[in-house]
Amino acid sequence: MIKHQFMVFMTLLILSCQNGLEVDTTKHTATDPIADITYLKGYFYTTNLDNSANAGPQIDLYKFDDEFNPIDRFELDLNGQGYLAAANDGTNLYFQPRFTDYILKMTPLGELFWFRSDRFEDNDKDSTFMFWRGRGIAWADTNLVALYRHKDDSMLYRGRYLHLNNDTLQTISDTTVTWNHLNDSGAFSLGYNPEKKGFLVLATNSLNQSILFEVDNYFQNIVILDTLEGTPMGVTLDETLDIYLSYPDRRIEKLTD
Repeated sequence: MIKHQFMVFMTLLILSCQNGLEVDTTKHTATDPIADITYLKGYFYTTNLDNSANAGPQIDLYKFDDEFNPIDRFELDLNGQGYLAAANDGTNLYFQPRFTDYILKMTPLGELFWFRSDRFEDNDKDSTFMFWRGRGIAWADTNLVALYRHKDDSMLYRGRYLHLNNDTLQTISDTTVTWNHLNDSGAFSLGYNPEKKGFLVLATNSLNQSILFEVDNYFQNIVILDTLEGTPMGVTLDETLDIYLSYPDRRIEKLTD
């Protein structure tokens, strides 16, 4: 069953990038912006946005060193995913597409372990257009945490703690909150601060500014940390809890105090 679902999933990805009967499978990622980032054992990992609309594998896993230099790239058998939120558990990587409820686990070399659906009741009601769509992913101590936004309300969010039990996703808690300081773009990247037991959230506010704010482990008690220049795409913390941002032009920068 899982194999069948995977084949259907991949077929849909390929078909989503076809234009009529003309199928262009040319690899074209050189001008793609990068998306969310995650920091693992001295390196940053990210993916490209896949803007070409071509068929075939068009998404790569990029590896940057601690001086923000790109040092490696691994082709992924993925297409049509757009922005992928990123996280890691200290050993492996996790990615969350924006318009499905899937979560992918892979090695730092881009080898896919599995993809799983974080299926919950509200999304079961609509299998074509998800009511709740991916808006961030983080690893919090021993659990995966997935952030979702309601498709019709950019202020309505849902944080789900997920326990991995033999690579199956089990819901620990499910919290819905309203963040009324955000605009239509809303929140899109999530990072976990183990010292504060809370989360960093990258978003755009009602004034169309890029902002970084923090919430507690219940996704409440909002504290605005910074108004950011430019259009950052992702946020992550290193082992010393320094904060880093990714930018569309493939820059990674440390957020200074």
